[in-house]
Amino acid sequence: MQPIEQRLTSFFQQHLPLAQEIGMEVSYYDGRRLQLSAPLSPNINDKFTAFGGSLYCLAVMSCWGMVYLQTEAAEVDCNLVVSRGEIDYLRPVSEQVFSAVCDIEEGDFEMFLADFKQKGKAKITLSSTILAEGKVAVSFKGEYAILPPVVLREKN
Repeated sequence: MQPIEQRLTSFFQQHLPLAQEIGMEVSYYDGRRLQLSAPLSPNINDKFTAFGGSLYCLAVMSCWGMVYLQTEAAEVDCNLVVSRGEIDYLRPVSEQVFSAVCDIEEGDFEMFLADFKQKGKAKITLSSTILAEGKVAVSFKGEYAILPPVVLREKN
């Protein structure tokens, strides 16, 4: 695993208990494609397929993770949030390990990062898919925003 991928994995482990519960992990990243995977066993529903909430989490986090990795690579200090998301569940997912993939094109992030540097905030729309038996089973589209960094306070 490359150091930048390890930062994303560490973030998931430190800040997202749900990621640990569903077994989410970075399975591939090359700068233009991020693939997050999870095993079926902790995510199974009463129909013996992947639970819709787990599919949503993996899909939304693959796009969130892409923004995280792109801002980390550009050394942009920001607060990253999901501002909107929509999902279509097209077929059941029963693979023992299922994956959400977020792909970006060359140049997708240049304007996004330029907007942030100029305006102090920016939005981007990304999508991800989860396949089952080689066909799209889940299609997700979300809007992500980066804002100035916030100072987090510890809970008392």
